[in-house]
Amino acid sequence: SSQDTPDESTHASPLSKECVCTGNPYRLPPGTDTSLRVGNPHYGRRMQLYCRTGYNLVINEDTTVEGIDTDMDACAIMEFTSVDFGGLVRIRGVKTNYYLAMNKKGRLYGEPNPEEEETVFIEGVLGQYNTYMSYKYKKLKWYVAIKKTGKQKPGHKTKWGQKAIQFLPRRTAE
Repeated sequence: SSQDTPDESTHASPLSKECVCTGNPYRLPPGTDTSLRVGNPHYGRRMQLYCRTGYNLVINEDTTVEGIDTDMDACAIMEFTSVDFGGLVRIRGVKTNYYLAMNKKGRLYGEPNPEEEETVFIEGVLGQYNTYMSYKYKKLKWYVAIKKTGKQKPGHKTKWGQKAIQFLPRRTAE
């Protein structure tokens, strides 16, 4: 009957309409963002990353990363998704659809390809704040950081305990 068959718009994609495990049709929650790629919806937490230096982290349209001192910028809304067990996360700028990444020079940038290893961070805790260490450069202990000027701090200049690496994830209205 038509009541047993889910509406076409409720599927993750036209290519994948059933659970891989059971073969049963499934529905996505209302408002699920499926923009990453067909068949791979986002279920992440949406937050702003407020740095202890007084700035919200933003990933701009031109792929630059910096801090801004306003709460109202759409580029400051980030979506966190788990990569694996052990506190590994990816952080996506919702407006730009770029992923926070750190290159081999320790510079932060927006990466369009989420499969790049530079987009994976180890989420840690320092007091009441979170820290985000580059997974790719974990042996170097490079962290995501925003200086008191609002500019990003290169990974090689970061150290455990600095205010610049401490972030407070704040829920957004979105």
